[in-house]
Amino acid sequence: MGKKQDTTEPTLECAEDFKPSAPIATGTLPRHGNRPPKTNFHGHIVDVDENESVPSAPPLELMDNVIGYETVSFEAISVPPPLYDMESPDADVSNRDILPNCPQVTEQEARTALLSLVAEHCCYGRDAAKEMAITKINYSSAFHYQLHSFTEKRETSWAYIPYGGGEVDGIENGAPPLPWEIEVYPDALFEDEVKLIPVPHTASVKSCHRCKGGGSLLCAECHGKGWVRCLSCHGDGWSKSTSGYKERCFYCHSSTHGHGRQDCLKCNAKGRVPCPTCDNYGQIQCFIQLTVSWKVNSAEHIVERLSLPEDLVKSVSGQVAFEEEAHQVLPIGHFPDETINMASTQIVHAHAQAFADQKLIRQKQVVRIIPVTEIHYRWKNKNSTFFVFGFENRAYAPDYPQKCCCGCTIL
Repeated sequence: MGKKQDTTEPTLECAEDFKPSAPIATGTLPRHGNRPPKTNFHGHIVDVDENESVPSAPPLELMDNVIGYETVSFEAISVPPPLYDMESPDADVSNRDILPNCPQVTEQEARTALLSLVAEHCCYGRDAAKEMAITKINYSSAFHYQLHSFTEKRETSWAYIPYGGGEVDGIENGAPPLPWEIEVYPDALFEDEVKLIPVPHTASVKSCHRCKGGGSLLCAECHGKGWVRCLSCHGDGWSKSTSGYKERCFYCHSSTHGHGRQDCLKCNAKGRVPCPTCDNYGQIQCFIQLTVSWKVNSAEHIVERLSLPEDLVKSVSGQVAFEEEAHQVLPIGHFPDETINMASTQIVHAHAQAFADQKLIRQKQVVRIIPVTEIHYRWKNKNSTFFVFGFENRAYAPDYPQKCCCGCTIL
């Protein structure tokens, strides 16, 4: 019998014994997918399995000390805007006491709106809508007030990307600008948006914390051996033929590691896989990242006196009675409905205090008038009401008298 192959694996030492080599000079770097495992001064392998638990980011103490960014970590930290002179509110109070006339729904239009609602519900009968006697029509208006505050928030954090060579904009190129000194603008007003900006002159090259600079990791499937036990012959290397004789295992006979062993498909029999953190380069470029977030912060108040649900008021179009936009708006004080004036005062003041860590870019407030009609009717000696609202003449009839769920099937 041949000599048994020694499969004993070398002993792994603690990663603390590893001392990284000097940084590689700037330029095009070779990939290290096929390089041998790294060893310490005792000649023992020092490596990391791809499934081994490692820090999610480089140690913070290895990051450069950047003036103005001493407290930055790998978690985003909000940077309050500097104190700046606010522009005087320039709201225009003219014509606030003039309301446009909303169209009034006729009896025929009300019945048509109700028939459209009936057509949308298979359980509603049409007879009630056609035969009901309309006894009274009440006209009213709902008011929908909205305040939109467009704000900007800036956050800083350390970030890193694989480094494969090229220029590095480090602190030797000058003092990094402070977060609010960097000029960044939104693509459009009153639209949510986020931009990520590398802070100039904060970059540096570090050894990869995941693979300790090796560029590759031990394959977790074969644990660095490059092969796995053949499942067909259970590592024996032989299998029985149909005639009962032993023959070489078909599945592992061509393995580069001997019979009974199959080449590891995950690492292509190399025993190592590329490090995903450094993209197989062994180095990462660390820099401070500025996250700029623009957000539309909205608040609203609805005045409706005919028991129509607020969600329905918001869902239809209406007439804009008042609209203004400025760097900072004043509360409305001359609207004919005092409830709107009070709501505007409360909401504007609340927004002035709500965003201490953000910069106010622009504000916009709008008051819409939504026509609401209450129709009283009688059908089969029963009295009830329904509503027609919005310029679309949508109907709302919570107590529609002719409902029947017989024969309905929920699909």
